[in-house]
Amino acid sequence: LQKPVVYNAKVAVEVAKQVYVKEGMAFPTGAQFTEATNTLQNALKIKNLKNLTFSDVAKGSVVLAEIYTFFLIGEIVGRRNLIGYNVKSESHAAH
Repeated sequence: LQKPVVYNAKVAVEVAKQVYVKEGMAFPTGAQFTEATNTLQNALKIKNLKNLTFSDVAKGSVVLAEIYTFFLIGEIVGRRNLIGYNVKSESHAAH
């Protein structure tokens, strides 16, 4: 089981490298990071939150639901089980 996982991880890393180069991706510069921080701070000000429409809130809710779904899928993949963790105990008695 370990060999396919390691192999697939290496393949995923190589594909990610190729996509990174092909798409011309780069880490944000200091100026871009500062601009993004300022934009986020301005968006979270109370006066801007009062101007939100139902459509904006609905779109944000959908994005939040997507992020939460990816988190749940990651949990399931990490556990390798749909429900709960497979914990082996030393005692066979029910608790």
